[in-house]
Amino acid sequence: MQNLTAGVRQGLLLVAVAWLAPIGSTLFAPVLPQMIAHFSDVPRAGLLAPLALVTPALFVALFAPLAGILADRIGRKRVLLVALTIYAGAGIAPYWIDNLYGIILSRGVVGIAEAGVMTASTALICDYFVGERRAHWLSVQFGSASLVATFCFVLAGFLGGYGWRAPFLVYGMTALFIPLVVVLIFEPASVAPAARVSMREDRPRGLFTPRFIGCLALTLFCGMLFYVTPVHISLVLSERGFTDAGMLGLASAVGSIGVVVGAVAFRMQSKRSIGALLVMAMVAQAIGYTILYNEPSWSAGVIGMFINNIGCGVSLPLVLAFTMSSLRNDYRGRASGIWTSIFFIGQFVCPIGVNAVAAASGGMVGAMAVFAGITIFAALVFLAGLMFSHSFKEPATPSRDIMPVH
Repeated sequence: MQNLTAGVRQGLLLVAVAWLAPIGSTLFAPVLPQMIAHFSDVPRAGLLAPLALVTPALFVALFAPLAGILADRIGRKRVLLVALTIYAGAGIAPYWIDNLYGIILSRGVVGIAEAGVMTASTALICDYFVGERRAHWLSVQFGSASLVATFCFVLAGFLGGYGWRAPFLVYGMTALFIPLVVVLIFEPASVAPAARVSMREDRPRGLFTPRFIGCLALTLFCGMLFYVTPVHISLVLSERGFTDAGMLGLASAVGSIGVVVGAVAFRMQSKRSIGALLVMAMVAQAIGYTILYNEPSWSAGVIGMFINNIGCGVSLPLVLAFTMSSLRNDYRGRASGIWTSIFFIGQFVCPIGVNAVAAASGGMVGAMAVFAGITIFAALVFLAGLMFSHSFKEPATPSRDIMPVH
């Protein structure tokens, strides 16, 4: 194994590779109506075409743990290169496929490849960087992904003017990452066998310790909350009487910048305890939900989403950084895969849960009051943990991992 040191070039490349997740889920959303019209002769095309949009996320959730196992056994770089190749080929395939079921199948392959890309890139970031440097790159990853998703909506809308197939050409351009990965990415040094023996004497064996399971539970909870306002803000504002597509799109774009602000806030406060940062994240989300419930204006809706997303931008990189800091190097690929799977499960569960809450509370506006209560309660639970539990008092990004990176 190479004994090299990662720097800005590796960090930027791995962050950019992780953008394939928002690209995969948003790039052709604006052309769905054109796609449905094209396949109007296919039974249930109105249901099947949107299914093609969310299929990758389902396959990420299913295959990310397997990708993590492979990353630990055959290497992160190999998994990343193979996944990028498959992603580019399967992503561009719908440009030529004229069968709706074939397109859905190709989107499933995109999801499998995306699982490998996300798992390997996240594991490499956590392998290469420790402490505040890791917090920095994880915050950049989550913050920039939100901006990329917004850009993808705009780009897809522009390309849609050339036909619904045009946005799929962008997927093929992701092959440009492959030579960069070949040149810049190196396999992290393995943990020395003697160090592994010593570690087994000091730490419980296995990946699924109570601490890791608790981190996964936090990931599921924060992952579900992460998608509440981005996915449903248009429905909240529609109930308020704002139905213009341009205004709804602008609200989503401006509100999503809050994730960037939250990621920066996490980077600046990463030495604080995980309990304190979780309380801060939940309070910000609760304030945002409260504004969305109480204030009927369009501008207040944007402000509410913005503040809510600040909390989301803090919580997810925080939980990921804390999870990875407690693991041995030889577990980090599997842990990254499982974490990614849990995060995407949260993405799937989110609209189901929000719709159920909305049905019980009389609409999407009423649901915001319920989620305000949920996040306030969560903040109180985390505050109690901060006061009485040693784990919640630990720094979110300790200066050293259980095992050194190199």
